[in-house]
Amino acid sequence: MTSDTPQVIQSLREEHRNSRRLLGMLDHHVGLLAGGADPDYDLLLAITNWFCDYPDRCHHPKEDALFNRLRQKAPAEAARVGDLAREHRDAAARARRFRDTLQAIFREAVVAREKAIGAARSFVDAEREHMKMEEELLFPIALRVLDEEDWRAVETSLATSRDPLFGMTVEEDFRLVRESLLDWERMRTH
Repeated sequence: MTSDTPQVIQSLREEHRNSRRLLGMLDHHVGLLAGGADPDYDLLLAITNWFCDYPDRCHHPKEDALFNRLRQKAPAEAARVGDLAREHRDAAARARRFRDTLQAIFREAVVAREKAIGAARSFVDAEREHMKMEEELLFPIALRVLDEEDWRAVETSLATSRDPLFGMTVEEDFRLVRESLLDWERMRTH
């Protein structure tokens, strides 16, 4: 990534990297569940809560501002991306469905292991596919079509929101996720 890459693209790419880190750890715990072991349900719920909160509060508004500017400047190019707002709504609904499944387990409802595994895998796979589309289609089109004035307009339209997990200050609700993620990543490198 070069220094002339617009700040919003740098930020979105970093946020995608962080999301992939969480999805990797989520995948690991789903593998434990699929293997018959009990994962850390508190951790799974905390990760899912992050996906239910952070993207719509902080991440998706950046992508939406970028996409809206792209639609104004080059509607035909933007049409290639599709309905980004619908994709974001679908992502939020998938995260809520997965969280609902986990919460049912906490309430000791009878939830088939396969249902929990299926909900998790559906969520993880769809999130990865969505980010791949943005990185391989939306971002390159925006980088090619938008000029400095467009990037300034996108930047100024954004409210500043901080990430409750990967920001400078980790919110208490996400401390378990942060510590577990760092431990899990250390274990994978040794």
